[in-house]
Amino acid sequence: MKIHFYLLAAGVMVLLSGCDNAPVSEEAVSSETGYTDVASVTLEVGSPAPDFKLQSLSGDWVQLSELRGNKILMIFYRGQWCPVCISHLQDIQTILPELEERGYQVLAISPDFAADMQKMADRMDRPYQFLSDVNLTVTELYGIRRDEELPHPAVKLLDGRRIVEWFYIGEDYMQRPSGEQLQQVLDRLNF
Repeated sequence: MKIHFYLLAAGVMVLLSGCDNAPVSEEAVSSETGYTDVASVTLEVGSPAPDFKLQSLSGDWVQLSELRGNKILMIFYRGQWCPVCISHLQDIQTILPELEERGYQVLAISPDFAADMQKMADRMDRPYQFLSDVNLTVTELYGIRRDEELPHPAVKLLDGRRIVEWFYIGEDYMQRPSGEQLQQVLDRLNF
């Protein structure tokens, strides 16, 4: 019985250790035009981000255009059940103080319902503004819908006027910009 427990524990550790997100390429980080390998994306650096209105974890409605004056970091993730998404959001937490100092508000957007967003929020040490895109309308608006249920992993930096300053949208759900890579982008853009 004890051997079965150790084998099970070892199997779980192997699964968990393989769940970290892989950093994106240097090309993606240094690109001044944003980066995507997803054909449906029409977003461009220098263009206004499409406006939307989504419900937050607290039940309030958040409209992008009403967040004027704040810079925005938008993170589209697959859901609270996704270990790569959890790892990515935990990694981004390492630069949240820097983001706040630079005037950023972080929006974490997923197709999760409120109860599932709460599960994700409970895993984080620092607060995010969790928004529910249950019907994937915003995901579709931004051209990052992967399939019927999921968005492509995406990160977008917007200035205080909602102009896209940089973005990453990837086909590979295991790759996302790390906190360190986002720090490089912020430093490069002189935010």
